[in-house]
Amino acid sequence: MALQSTLKKLTDAFSRFFKKQNDIPRFKSKKNKIQSYTTKQTNGNISIVGNKMKLPKLGLVRFAKSREVEGRILNATIRRNPSGKYFVSILVETEVQEMPKTESTCGIDVGLKDFAILSDGTTYKNHKFFRTLEEKLARAQCILSRRKKSSSNWNK
Repeated sequence: MALQSTLKKLTDAFSRFFKKQNDIPRFKSKKNKIQSYTTKQTNGNISIVGNKMKLPKLGLVRFAKSREVEGRILNATIRRNPSGKYFVSILVETEVQEMPKTESTCGIDVGLKDFAILSDGTTYKNHKFFRTLEEKLARAQCILSRRKKSSSNWNK
């Protein structure tokens, strides 16, 4: 299944190249930063049992379930990032529930001191996520500046 999806992606890439939409597809080596493969759901080969996921060729794999999977699983993409951690993305087919229509309206004022002020007077405080993430980014860039470019430590 993984080989079929890879060949389908390659066929799509070449067809876009010949239509002059994209550049020529490049070879992705094992040293590429992000390694991933996609597998399709056929005959129940992808399923979730408790905190484990059944995958073809790998069997039962323990995973951290961030939310409940509702609906029919269509495919799963397993991806390894440069630091060696694995992540799985699951594509699920679900019914879209339409929300009930309301006649009430609300104005929202997005500000700097307060995150948002509603027209009825409700205020939401600013958590300053940007500032904390900016400090974290500065520390990460400082560490990255000491590493040799394109090395495995630099990719992490």
